[in-house]
Amino acid sequence: MISVEVTNEDVRDLSAEIKNLPGALFGASSPLLRPFLSRLEELLPPEKRGRGDNYISSTLKAHVEVVVADEGYIRVESEGRAVEITRGELAAVLEEKFATLDHQSLNLPGLLFLQSGPVLQACTLRRLDKDHGVKVPGGRRTHRYVFHTTVVSVKADRDGVRVGFDLDRLPNLTGDGASEGASGSAGPGP
Repeated sequence: MISVEVTNEDVRDLSAEIKNLPGALFGASSPLLRPFLSRLEELLPPEKRGRGDNYISSTLKAHVEVVVADEGYIRVESEGRAVEITRGELAAVLEEKFATLDHQSLNLPGLLFLQSGPVLQACTLRRLDKDHGVKVPGGRRTHRYVFHTTVVSVKADRDGVRVGFDLDRLPNLTGDGASEGASGSAGPGP
């Protein structure tokens, strides 16, 4: 297990700006939290409620103060209010829509991180390399696979986004019994 922390300084190093680091986890259009938008709407100030799902999902970016995710739940906080979405609740929604999927292997933190914006993902890749010498091969599909598979925890607040990785979850690509993640390289090989 390894972890990295992305701060505003990391974002500035990419000549980018994220006004609210925890909100960066809501930077893409992933459908992960869409079934729970009515609950997440309660995190918005009263004057910003009642405007529809698209407005809620885009407005959350500015108002989320803390996000915590692990294998059991995702917790989102704002202005003293919190919404918790459990693994069981998400699995039930997915079971209804995609009955043939194996929901026992559902990786909540990985799915949450996949809905983050490209700047946060790029900063995370840079921190993985800088802090741990882990180089993830280029390509959006490879990055999505690595994030979905290996992100085991996410904790975000105004100071930074901390992402925990379990690189042993990557397939063994060396053929010698050692995981690629353990040798400093991550992701599918040729």
